[in-house]
Amino acid sequence: MASWMSDFKDMLMAGTEGIAILDAKQCAVLARDKDTLLVDIRDVRERERDGCIADAYSMPRGMLEFWMHPESPYYKSVFGKNKKFIFICAKGWRARRAAVLAKELGYDASVMDGGHSAWRSAGLGLVRLDGERFYTLADIEARLPHILKRKNIARYEDGKVLIGNRKDYPFSKNFVTCKRVEDVAVAIETMVTQGVGPWVAAVHAMAMRADQLKGRADIMAGLTSAKDRLVRTRPTNTLIRSRLEDVLKSASLALEKGRNPTEFILKRIKTITDQMYKFYGRRAQYGAKLIEDGDGILTMCFAETSFVLAMIMAKESGKDLTVYVPETRPYLQGARLTAPSLQACGIKVKLITDGMGAALMAEGKIQKYMTAADLITLDGHVVNKVGTLPNAIAAHAHGIPYFAFAWGCDKNKPDRASIDIESRNPADILKVRGQQGDIPTTLDDIGAVYPAFDITPPKYVAGIITRHGVLSPYTLKNGFE
Repeated sequence: MASWMSDFKDMLMAGTEGIAILDAKQCAVLARDKDTLLVDIRDVRERERDGCIADAYSMPRGMLEFWMHPESPYYKSVFGKNKKFIFICAKGWRARRAAVLAKELGYDASVMDGGHSAWRSAGLGLVRLDGERFYTLADIEARLPHILKRKNIARYEDGKVLIGNRKDYPFSKNFVTCKRVEDVAVAIETMVTQGVGPWVAAVHAMAMRADQLKGRADIMAGLTSAKDRLVRTRPTNTLIRSRLEDVLKSASLALEKGRNPTEFILKRIKTITDQMYKFYGRRAQYGAKLIEDGDGILTMCFAETSFVLAMIMAKESGKDLTVYVPETRPYLQGARLTAPSLQACGIKVKLITDGMGAALMAEGKIQKYMTAADLITLDGHVVNKVGTLPNAIAAHAHGIPYFAFAWGCDKNKPDRASIDIESRNPADILKVRGQQGDIPTTLDDIGAVYPAFDITPPKYVAGIITRHGVLSPYTLKNGFE
């Protein structure tokens, strides 16, 4: 193996004598010269995933001879306009081979040492394929308030699942410690966490359960039972099922390979959450572009990361905005989660009661309505916290667009009839902040009903904010996420 690797490195270095190897900051300075061109030879998937250097020219590695040779029918005139070319790849290896070929064609070619990774590590700016700013995972994490940082949502640590306790937030920043799958399930059902929190807590419960079991048959049986229990905690939000099935497959694969299933589950969780936060950033950028200077934004419940990031990005771009946050009965997620999170990020926020939205629209204080979505059907029905629909109807009546941030639509939910709306304990609305509260709202023998979600038809939805852009709710069935 050592000999083979040595031969490989010799091959990479062959012919590179005299080719300048430049560090990223040198390249950034040289790129300001109109006679120097940065040439990015990574493929489009790498550029989409990791971002691009602004003004770098993109050229597939396999097309170098065809695009750079003056006699080629595929010759690109840009290579006749610049005198110096600095080649860039992910780490620097492919760029060396590209520079050798360019040198053989008579070009002045050099290489960015460490490639795109070095540019990113040097803190130099990146853009997306569409030219918008590229936010790294570190950029996104740094901008988020306490409650949305991934370690504070849920994690597996020392044999236990720690769930960020949103029932006590913002008055206390603590965690609920769970030693069993049932503990996690109860925490989800009693609103310790919400939004993406339930599935994040649930998949970490799977890692914990895998650690507690021995023997392939017992592990798979135990994990399947755990999955079934955890799915029942959130019958309406179907993302929890797909995430649990995903990590169950990881555990099965680990056992087939004779590996530790807990390690495989945790690795898979990291992969999913890395991608999730990257997509948060994309959706947030699309959402921020919808906001105009001076806008009043109405939301509902806690729309979580994409929404909060969109407000932050809009503010960072110089837009003045105010977010109007309904308190969100009975657990007051708007008052306790949304408003403090926005305030912590320097966003102007006004708390209102759940029935005030239409009145503020009539006064001209609201220009956009934006929420999250717990579920979207293939035909464009948006399921979200109960109270979303009345605001959507009022917005429609006032000519105000309603946009929903979405992770995706459920291909197993074709239409409204396929939705299972979760009904929670009616006793939750007999006290402020549900059954954990100590302030009654009425007599304890008064009847009540508590549907947790409502369904907004697509005719009231101006657009679904996705990682692909802002899409019509009527076109989701054509392919989404």
